[in-house]
Amino acid sequence: MKSFEQTFLTQQPITQKLLQTIRLIGEYKGKQELYKQQAPQVLETLRQTAIIQSTESSLLRVTLVW
Repeated sequence: MKSFEQTFLTQQPITQKLLQTIRLIGEYKGKQELYKQQAPQVLETLRQTAIIQSTESSLLRVTLVW
């Protein structure tokens, strides 16, 4: 497989689109960190809700299979 060769990545062109995407990723990561600092309680509540919903969904699937 060519993509596993050492020189494969170094031979790939760095396009303007790729640079824009990398910049946007960095920008969004910065926004995410800022939000995590400013609203930790909101994020924790959302995380707990997601865990509960995931557990409920898994339990429902198990009961439907039985």
